[in-house]
Amino acid sequence: MEGRRPIRVLHVCTIFLTAQTFIAPVLRYLSRRGYEAAVACSRASAEDGPVSSERRDIEGCKVFSVGIPRKIQPIQDLRAIWQLYKVIRGFKPDVIHTQTSKAGIVGRLAARMAGTPIIIHTAHAFPFHAYLPFPVRWAYIAIERWVAGWTDLLMVDTESVRKDGLRQRIVQDATRIVTVPMGVDLTRFSPSFCGTDTLRDALGLGRDTLVVGTVARLVPDKGLACFLRMAAIVRSQRADVRFLIVGEGPLRRSLEQMAESLEIGSEVVFAGHRADIPELMQVMDLFVLPTKREGFGVVFAEAMAMGKATVGSLIGPVAEVVENGVTGYLIPPDDAQGFADRVIELLADEQKRQDFGAAGRRRVERYFNEARMCDAIEGHYRHLLEARNVCV
Repeated sequence: MEGRRPIRVLHVCTIFLTAQTFIAPVLRYLSRRGYEAAVACSRASAEDGPVSSERRDIEGCKVFSVGIPRKIQPIQDLRAIWQLYKVIRGFKPDVIHTQTSKAGIVGRLAARMAGTPIIIHTAHAFPFHAYLPFPVRWAYIAIERWVAGWTDLLMVDTESVRKDGLRQRIVQDATRIVTVPMGVDLTRFSPSFCGTDTLRDALGLGRDTLVVGTVARLVPDKGLACFLRMAAIVRSQRADVRFLIVGEGPLRRSLEQMAESLEIGSEVVFAGHRADIPELMQVMDLFVLPTKREGFGVVFAEAMAMGKATVGSLIGPVAEVVENGVTGYLIPPDDAQGFADRVIELLADEQKRQDFGAAGRRRVERYFNEARMCDAIEGHYRHLLEARNVCV
């Protein structure tokens, strides 16, 4: 790109945590490749949590503050569209790439108004999931079809999400929706044989116990009530097991009360929002998440990258990450007894846990590494830029 203005790419998401966690690796990759990369998002949100709120910049990239609410709020939404329109007119991106459902609508509307040459959206999961009332689900499908009409390319994380989009005719042309699996930073998420005693002590887990852990936002979709029911069953059969829940969210108080009602309150540690996820995963002997809905299930890939055996839900996206019987087990959502049976089996078999963990690490290295993801995304950018005669 020497001798000409760098190609400008603007990513749009709702909250800074999304930018910091999922988009920053792509932005840094693009910057190294000579692009001028930036992100627009809300810079102050309770969703970001106390740890990630400490720093609100991404090295080498501009961060534009645009207040995009996660929930439908018509006045704030219109204000966000106008704010983003002004950002786009000033930055003049060649590519706008939106992420998450709400930012995807706001961002694509603003990009359309501003005449951005190329508009891309990543649907980590479409909002029209089966748990919604039919009228709401139908409305979401209609909105997604509408904004897809202005979208040059839809990216999804898994084939199951791609099939959902085609089944609901979000796009008519199957070539306009492509699968780009999310990637894990294999340097950051890497098995370590360093001692975990200090962190175990700090968490109050004890040094001689087995730890079954999970990482998730404390919201209904993540199936954490099932996790606690599973924990109660496991604890009734093994007294040497503790449970670690990492994450924050609106259900925290009710989940803590549920743990008390199941008489396992003292055996479950709620660690809250944390930045040291790899270190916390290293503490775990087994990773378990009975999630009801995922776009990809990156947390499973992260646990696998850490060499951990996993037990997850038998739903499309997770089944594309966890290989049943090879890297872990897949159980129907909300089947607490089924989860407990597999957890008890794996806790009793250290060799199987190690074998599953090693196979999981190899699978992530092959299919879900960050470099592979960034290469694929840039490849799609270049294809569209060349097709539109934008110099690359």
